[in-house]
Amino acid sequence: MIEVNRDNFDIVYPKVEYAIKVADFISIDAEFTGLHFDERSKPSLFDSSTERYAKLKRSIQKYTLSQIGLTTFTRNITNNQYLSQTFNFYLCPIPFGSNDQRFCLQASSLQFLCKHLFNFNKWFYEGIPYLNNVQEQVVWEELDGGLLFGGINSTIDEKEIQSFCSKVASWLPNSKIGESLTLTKCEDSQEYIYHSDLRMRFSQIWTYKNQFDQIVVEHVDSIKRHLLEKQSHESDRQFKRKQVLQLLGFTRIFRLLQKSHKPIVGHNLLMDLMFMYDKFYNPLPESYRDFKEGINKLFPVIFDTKHMNYCLKKQLESLEIYNSNSLVELYHNLSSTHFLLATIHQPSILQDEDESGAGDEEKPHHAGYDSYLCGCVFLRLSHFLHYRNIDAMDAAPCIFKDYLQSLKKYKNCINIIRAMVNHIRLDGEEPPCQRPPLIHVESILPGGKLISQQLAAWFSLYGTVDIQTVNTRQALVATSNFLTAQDIIQAFKNHHSIRVTKYRFWDHSSLGQGIFWGSLAIATGTCLFILMTTANDK
Repeated sequence: MIEVNRDNFDIVYPKVEYAIKVADFISIDAEFTGLHFDERSKPSLFDSSTERYAKLKRSIQKYTLSQIGLTTFTRNITNNQYLSQTFNFYLCPIPFGSNDQRFCLQASSLQFLCKHLFNFNKWFYEGIPYLNNVQEQVVWEELDGGLLFGGINSTIDEKEIQSFCSKVASWLPNSKIGESLTLTKCEDSQEYIYHSDLRMRFSQIWTYKNQFDQIVVEHVDSIKRHLLEKQSHESDRQFKRKQVLQLLGFTRIFRLLQKSHKPIVGHNLLMDLMFMYDKFYNPLPESYRDFKEGINKLFPVIFDTKHMNYCLKKQLESLEIYNSNSLVELYHNLSSTHFLLATIHQPSILQDEDESGAGDEEKPHHAGYDSYLCGCVFLRLSHFLHYRNIDAMDAAPCIFKDYLQSLKKYKNCINIIRAMVNHIRLDGEEPPCQRPPLIHVESILPGGKLISQQLAAWFSLYGTVDIQTVNTRQALVATSNFLTAQDIIQAFKNHHSIRVTKYRFWDHSSLGQGIFWGSLAIATGTCLFILMTTANDK
C-alpha cells in the first residue's frame, strides 16, 4: 500500500494516473468524521429511498472525509492473474481566501477511528486538500479579482504579513537599488498571497522565492519594476494555476476516475458516493432524482459488493460460506481454499511489488486496506457468478469484460441498510419495497399510553424493529423481515395491555378512515338526492 499525503502527492500522482488508466476496475473506500448529524438523521426501517437521501444529505453537509482508499485491479494478459495497486490518501481541507471549510466531528466516529489506530497527526498535519467545482470557481474569482487581502473572509496570517511589511518598511529607506532582504518561509498555500500583498503595498520592490523557499525582497527602480510586472503576467497566471492545482489536491484524482469511465466498486458505498459528489464535484442537489442522474453520469458503472453478497446469500450458503456480514469476514471466506476450489480457473491476485509504506495502514477500517479487500471480494464474486453455470469441460480463463455480462443484474444497484428497500438503482426505476407490512399497536387499557422505548424492548427480542408513534395510544412498527413480523404478531396475540395486528390503511389510518366515511357520506347524500328528485317528479 502506498500512503499518500500532502508532501508526496505530486510525486505519487503520475503513478496513480497510470494505474487508473490501465485498470480493469477500481475499488474505493472512505472514512468519515461522522455518520448521523442528529437524531432525525438516523436510519429507519420507515425510510423510503428519497427520505434516506435527504437524511444522508443533511449529515454529509456537516461532516467531511478523513481518508480515501483506492485500489486498481489490472489483469495480466499473459496469465490468469490480477495485479492490484493500493493507495491510501489522508484528506484535510486547507484555508485559502474565503474558502475556509468547516466540518463537525462525531464522538462515536472518532472513537471508532481511535479503536482502529487511525493516525490523527497525519490527517491534520499532512492531509491532502480538495475543492468541489463551486469552491474552485470562487478561488479563481478571488485570485483574478485580487480579493484575497484582508476582510472578514481572509485566511492569511495578519500578524505575519504585518511583520513582513514592518521589516520591509524599516529596511527599504536605508537600502540601495539591487540590495535584497530575506524573509522567513511561509506556507505554500499562502505563498501567492504574500508575494502579491507585498508587491501591492510597496512600489519600489520585487519579490521572489529562493532555493530555501524563503521570500526574498529586492529593492528595484521603476523601470525594472515595470519590466518585471510585464514579464510576470504569464508567470503570474502559471503561479495561479499552480496554486489552484495545489488546492484541488485529491479532486484531481476524482477527475481521473471520472474521465476513465472504469467500473467503480465499493462495499455499502452510498455514503461514499454522496461524500465524493459533495466534496469533489458539486454540492449535493436537493432532489434525489437529480443526484441519481448526476452520479450516473460521473460513474456509469458501479457495483456494490454488499448488495451482491446479499443477493447471493443462498448460493454461497450452498457452498458452506456463512457469517459474511462484514467486509473482513466476507474477504476471508471468499479467500479460503474451500471456496477457491469450488469454481475453476480462479485468478490469483498479486499486490504491486513496488508498493511502499505498508504496515500500520494494512488493517481493517483503514480506507486503503478496505478498498483492497473490497476489490478482492468483487473479483471472487464475479468469477463465481460467471462460472457457476459453465461446463468445466468447455471452460477457459476469461478476461474481465466477460464478467460484466454476468453482472448486469447488479450493475448500479447500491445497498441501503435499515430502510423500506434494501437497495436503490442509480440508472433506473426504484425497486419495489420488499419489507413486510407494518404492524399496528394499540393500547387496550383504559387511559393507557404507549411508550416507544417499552415497545422497542419487547419487540426487538424477535429481530430488528423501528417504532413510530401515531398518538399516545397507537404506534406503527416496521420490521426487517417477514419472520420477525410474524413472530411479534403471534407472541402478542393475547397480550393484556396492547393489541398487535397487521396494519390496515382503512382501519388504522385517520386519513383512510376520513376518506372512507367521507366517501360513504357523499354516496349516501347522492342516493338521497336521487330518491328525492325521483319522488318529486312523480
